[in-house]
Amino acid sequence: MIYDASTLSLPLRLEADLCIVGSGPGGAMVAREAVASGLRVIVLEAGAYLTPGDMTQREEEMFPQLFWEGGGRTTRDRAVKIHQGKGVGGSSLHNLNLCKRIPETILSEWARDRSLSALKLHHWARLYEEVETLLQVSAVSPSRWSQHNLLLQRGCEALGWRGGGLHHNRTGCIGSGFCEVGCAYDAKNNALKVVLSSAVEGGCQVLSSCQATRVEVRDGAVVGVTAQALHTGTQRALGEVHVSAPAVALCASATGTPALLQRSGIPDPSGQTGRSLRIHPAVLAAGDFDEPVHAWRGIPQTYECTEFLRFEHEEREEPGRLWIVPAFAHPVGTATMLPGMAGDHGELMRRYPNLGVFTAMLHDHTRGRVQPRGDLGVGIDYWPDAADRAQLAYGIWACARLLF
Repeated sequence: MIYDASTLSLPLRLEADLCIVGSGPGGAMVAREAVASGLRVIVLEAGAYLTPGDMTQREEEMFPQLFWEGGGRTTRDRAVKIHQGKGVGGSSLHNLNLCKRIPETILSEWARDRSLSALKLHHWARLYEEVETLLQVSAVSPSRWSQHNLLLQRGCEALGWRGGGLHHNRTGCIGSGFCEVGCAYDAKNNALKVVLSSAVEGGCQVLSSCQATRVEVRDGAVVGVTAQALHTGTQRALGEVHVSAPAVALCASATGTPALLQRSGIPDPSGQTGRSLRIHPAVLAAGDFDEPVHAWRGIPQTYECTEFLRFEHEEREEPGRLWIVPAFAHPVGTATMLPGMAGDHGELMRRYPNLGVFTAMLHDHTRGRVQPRGDLGVGIDYWPDAADRAQLAYGIWACARLLF
């Protein structure tokens, strides 16, 4: 069952064999496997439980529900935006359904640097095949590539740059283009629909609007989790939820997990908790075309440019860590990013149908920092180092070249 913690009698005490913090792709899969193994599982999710019928396709209504801080989360100096999803199903509710395997170069690096001796490369391949089958991952047919994606293909072909189609986990997609604010047509094979649902059918209990605040430890052993039930609108704490469990899985994102570990005082002999945040920072370039592009229509991000994505040469100075894909925002999001005031800004917005936008995302080397802020918040410090800034600058040039 999925319960809204804000509607339950508080304080609340529960027991489980395993308490999972976070219901996104990671937490949902842990829940699925744990339930299949016969464990009593409780999942705590800070966000709300939303169904396709709740997806109104309006930015001002969906962003506060699907993104932390209404989509306005930033680093503490407000220099970098940090877009992170929430809700039962996590980021898979709002993401664009791109599914890519981690390159073997990166997996080999992990095996070497993180002592993943039990997870050989051939094990990864088998697990990928299992998950891709479960999520119905497939290549998006070129016949369904939108005009926006075809612009990137044309740019790559004109410049002789590497590119190709992408794989998505969507079934029955009508191409509405509203993926980022949740799918009203239930076409996303996301964590909620495909993975967590089977765990719930097996007896898993999910508490939405319930944010974990501390992992409880006694005599060196985990004994459970303390959380706060949250008002779904204001995010105000309403009362405590205690889950007694001899095992806890933290799947609360790259910011939520380290903040929770630090807030709980969990021992960290390595001293690395909260000191190795990677965010794959991105830069944008927009082009104003003579002909309408209607970039908001159709399936987003079905084509990629990989000309500057070469992980095996990461230590070389020339660009080799950049991934370029189309990117577009709905009207409110676009308006917040366009320059100008009053009439000047209005003139740019009138060109909205003619805009095409490409983004270059970076496999960053910079290590950001995460610290807890009060019982519910996080503080994030991140600014790309000189090498990463050089890569991002090249990314802007590459996007502009493709647009021209």
